[in-house]
Amino acid sequence: MKKMNLIKGIQYVPEVFIVLVAMYWFLDGLLATSYINYLMLAVILFMSLLVILKNKTMALFASLLIGIGSIYMIFAVLSEYSEFSRGDANGLKLLLTGAIIFLSTLLISILLPIKYFKRKQSLS
Repeated sequence: MKKMNLIKGIQYVPEVFIVLVAMYWFLDGLLATSYINYLMLAVILFMSLLVILKNKTMALFASLLIGIGSIYMIFAVLSEYSEFSRGDANGLKLLLTGAIIFLSTLLISILLPIKYFKRKQSLS
């Protein structure tokens, strides 16, 4: 019984990761500048609805936006890294952190619709 609950929980790791990133971004903006980031609130709501409704179209739309955003941010990290002097520890830290975050979200954008399309086909 516990193994089935663990497997059910693991399948939602991509959505939880996106929600956690959006919550961090929202809270960072709120605490630093007292600015309410409505875009991150919308992302949190959208991903929560995706988990509840399990809609293929929503999964495909989220995947597309996350993928495009991840590719854009990878290029932004590379651009920022190029401004550091060669071998600078802060530049390497930026590159490593950015690569981990945005390559993982790029992977999530690929896996997200696959999961929802497989689920719908296996239920039919």
